[in-house]
Amino acid sequence: MGFVHSPVRSRAGRILLATLLALITTNGPRPPASSIPIPRHIWQIFFAPPEAHALNRNFIFTSDWISSAPGYSYSLIEAPAAAAFVDASFPSRPEIAATFHALRNPAVKSDFLRYLLLLSRGGLYTDLDTQPLAPPEDWLPPHRRGAVRLIVGLESDLAIDHGPNFPKEPVQFGQWTIAAAPGHPLLERMVNRTMEALREIAARQGVEIGNITYTDKEVLDVSGPHGWSEAVIWYLKGVDPSIKGLGDFWGTEAPRYIGDAVVLPVESFRADYLCGLGLKWRLDSTRRCLVRHWFTGAWRTNT
Repeated sequence: MGFVHSPVRSRAGRILLATLLALITTNGPRPPASSIPIPRHIWQIFFAPPEAHALNRNFIFTSDWISSAPGYSYSLIEAPAAAAFVDASFPSRPEIAATFHALRNPAVKSDFLRYLLLLSRGGLYTDLDTQPLAPPEDWLPPHRRGAVRLIVGLESDLAIDHGPNFPKEPVQFGQWTIAAAPGHPLLERMVNRTMEALREIAARQGVEIGNITYTDKEVLDVSGPHGWSEAVIWYLKGVDPSIKGLGDFWGTEAPRYIGDAVVLPVESFRADYLCGLGLKWRLDSTRRCLVRHWFTGAWRTNT
């Protein structure tokens, strides 16, 4: 499927896009649910700002995700359901619920929740401002589905761009779209890492976790893509000792299968790379856009 240059807003346009997505199945018949580790379930999170009274659906793509994934179940998790889920899902680890309930920063809380959802239930998590450009069922070839328990994608790759706003590391892994089997050790690592980082910041500031004041960098390091990238590399190095660091994924042009994980190239979950950074779209099986992220979040202004 080609690159979608702007959000599809009209009802007719969205129905057409959803129909096309549902019909695109280049990978053949789907494997039975019992044969794949990653559940066919889509998770999204919405934490309303204090001044908001309703979910503004002009800026999200829930219907696109639902229509693009026949046979998948779908959950939009808001604050009350999130609290109930965390309380019920980790009874042997009360520190998880205590940490979650203490969090006041919506970005950190949303980050933490996505890791908890995938750790407990598995499935596909994706931010509300992401748009599917290919059906989730078509992201991997059928013969790979039975072995893959983790799908992650690059959000930046300095082999492609050296802009001033890009991270200094050779690559960075995105966490606006992640798919995983329940109980995956990377998710457990990230949950533990997030709680440890929060405790360290709280101790340094001499406050409780709920009273932490965050810099933008701390949000990125604690639960955002900086911390996530560190955790991903930790896991991949454990699976394949030949991997030394983020630089091993510089210039990734095709999916890399490493143990039970697959690392997707930057355009897979960041379709804007194709037009914004000069990559020419090719209708082949190696450079594919799966998700467009519209970057409508305003987390940097929240403390």
